[in-house]
Amino acid sequence: MHVCLLLAGTFPPDERTRSHAAALREAGHTVTVICRGGPREVESETVDGIDVRRVPDETLYAGVRGKIDGAQYALRAIRPAWLRSVEEIDEERAIDACCAMDLRLVKTALRAGDAHDAPVIADLPGNPPALERQRNRTERWGDRLRNPRKLARRLLLSPWRLGRLESGPLGDVDRLVTTCEEARARYVREVGIDPRRVAVVRDTAADPNAPIEIDDHGLGFDPGAAFVVTAFAGGDHGVPADPANLETLVAAAARAADEVVDLHLVLVGDLDSAAADDLETQARRAVAGGRLTVRTATDPDRVPAY
Repeated sequence: MHVCLLLAGTFPPDERTRSHAAALREAGHTVTVICRGGPREVESETVDGIDVRRVPDETLYAGVRGKIDGAQYALRAIRPAWLRSVEEIDEERAIDACCAMDLRLVKTALRAGDAHDAPVIADLPGNPPALERQRNRTERWGDRLRNPRKLARRLLLSPWRLGRLESGPLGDVDRLVTTCEEARARYVREVGIDPRRVAVVRDTAADPNAPIEIDDHGLGFDPGAAFVVTAFAGGDHGVPADPANLETLVAAAARAADEVVDLHLVLVGDLDSAAADDLETQARRAVAGGRLTVRTATDPDRVPAY
């Protein structure tokens, strides 16, 4: 089967797309990724057996055709450049399935699926509008005005517009794949997707139920003898964590510690020293017995163990 993955960002840095493309290839399928290309990236190459076609960033909205493409994206949330790439790829080898790896490309994938009589899958995180809302809180309007790309993103990728894509076109995909059971529950209950069409594929190939043998990794307590709650302080998809959310998490852990005597909260990821000091001060005031551990200098190989 020939599967075409539509990605709004770059490849191979997008880890979820890379791992899913590799899994499809290992299962015996042919995989083509259409993505945005940087200034020093070739337009077409094979990466680990995966066919990668890039839409050059510098020509994406250049010239008359680029302006028309930009208008279609602004008004209809459809990326004509990606559709043209799909057409070229299908002429070389018929596409059997089309998958949008980004909510922004769902309408584009649906158009491609209709044109080539192929089923459409959406592979999305749990809450794209919330992720965009969190990103917006970390950017200032002054920075956006100095950066046309950031300004366009703020205007064309507002949480409201992403919410409209969720409540509308997303319901037309043949299958929705997301990251965890909580995300699946949100798509079913809040967005209204048919539960029979929503599946969970985690971002790890490890068996989540398999026991893992670890030492304390310098945590200062025995994780095997404690009820451990782990949160990633670096955010998701490159979005910095909101300090207010982490403060809420520490406060919630303090309340839960009254009922769960062996509870321990571990924050893993990039967190500036001032924010870490503030959280530890809050924890000392509210959480008895040193129940908070912050691991900021994190070896990526140790993250699954944490």
